[in-house]
Amino acid sequence: MITAAPAGASDVCDSAAGIVEVPAGTLTQRGDTHEIAAFRLDATEVTMARFAEFVAETGYVTMAERVLEDGQRNGSAVFRPPAAVGAMNWWVFDGAASWKDPDGEAGHHEPGPLEPVTHIAQADAEAFAAWAGGRLPTEAEWEHAAHGGDEAPEVGAEGRHNASNANSWQGIFPVENLSRDGYPGLAPVGCFPANGYGLRDMSGNAWEWVQPDARRDRAGKGLLVGGSYLCAENFCRNANPFGRQVQDVGFSASHIGFRVAYDSEIGGEPVK
Repeated sequence: MITAAPAGASDVCDSAAGIVEVPAGTLTQRGDTHEIAAFRLDATEVTMARFAEFVAETGYVTMAERVLEDGQRNGSAVFRPPAAVGAMNWWVFDGAASWKDPDGEAGHHEPGPLEPVTHIAQADAEAFAAWAGGRLPTEAEWEHAAHGGDEAPEVGAEGRHNASNANSWQGIFPVENLSRDGYPGLAPVGCFPANGYGLRDMSGNAWEWVQPDARRDRAGKGLLVGGSYLCAENFCRNANPFGRQVQDVGFSASHIGFRVAYDSEIGGEPVK
């Protein structure tokens, strides 16, 4: 448990915040108005520990771990900082990378049980959600929840900036990581202040899969929201409630995770 708070972080990480109630509301996105019924949402991103419990109980094999017809593992994308500013590619496809081994063949990082699980494809997130008695939130639900009851701020001339109290990249991406927020990579869940609904890490840390609005669906494409620890002011300003990225549904990477939404009352049969 982290007890010393880096700049921008909370005094104590709250990894056991559970599930919170998100009240009904109205959200306007891209000129469309959404009436959102009350629902429940995981207070944090799904952790390594929770996902390990799911795998142990079900034997589920993630997309990254599956073996292709040629006998090779599907693998996943890993962020590796380039040696020079001029290098254009900071993502490496790694056949050994998965939720169990986030760095793949490099193997530099042993993920802790309270870190968000990553290298998750959309189907992996959906399988966990079903096991947990829930589903992925819709795009509109997620943004409504991410604002935490605050009105959406106006967008300035320079566009939106990364949230000040989120795990994002400080410095010149991708070669200078100043880590002023205390985390050069992923942070354990719940280490940054909760929003008005009690939700943690709705901006930054790990991208999260949601159900895209049917009005913007594309064949084979899914939607990621909220940005990640790799969002910098010079490259990606998506560590905020407006962060969006269209992505292939089968894609996974070292900064992609999720959280679960629930329709029914919590009680009786426990939600996992």
